[in-house]
Amino acid sequence: NLTRYRVMVVAVDEGGSQFGMGESNLTARLPLMVRPSAPRFLNFGDKFELPVVLQNQTDESMVVDVVARATNLELGNAGQRVTVPANDRVEVRFAASTVMAGDVQIQFAATSGDFSDAATADLPVYTPATSEAFATYGVIDDGAIAQPVQYPSGVFPQFGGLEISTSSTALQALTD
Repeated sequence: NLTRYRVMVVAVDEGGSQFGMGESNLTARLPLMVRPSAPRFLNFGDKFELPVVLQNQTDESMVVDVVARATNLELGNAGQRVTVPANDRVEVRFAASTVMAGDVQIQFAATSGDFSDAATADLPVYTPATSEAFATYGVIDDGAIAQPVQYPSGVFPQFGGLEISTSSTALQALTD
């Protein structure tokens, strides 16, 4: 694991009269590291920039090729070449948009000479939760009434629907 470890030691002599303790930190890292910085979730229809941080742990700048691929996500630019200064980091952004509600799996990979790293990120894509309701009322004495229904613009045909109900009273929606 590429992380920071905290090592703690407690010691006692054979007689049990002397004690001691010590601690230290140990950091495991690669010369080139990829760290996704994706949002916690997405909504269907989102268009956004997907960030990833490239970190150079060496004492020389490096030219890094970074690529991204994803399921349930359209990427505008799947690969980029950037220069990361020595002992510094650079944020790279990929234009993206969601395809469907569900889950997104993203993979990032970066390489520079003999150095490489990869990372993955999983996040949910939620369904739009807005709805609209309209009511119309009137009196029918003789014959019939035509009530035109106009199809709304800017809707996602994958979600929602049209529900029509009729009642002889305006109180039809009331329950116990």
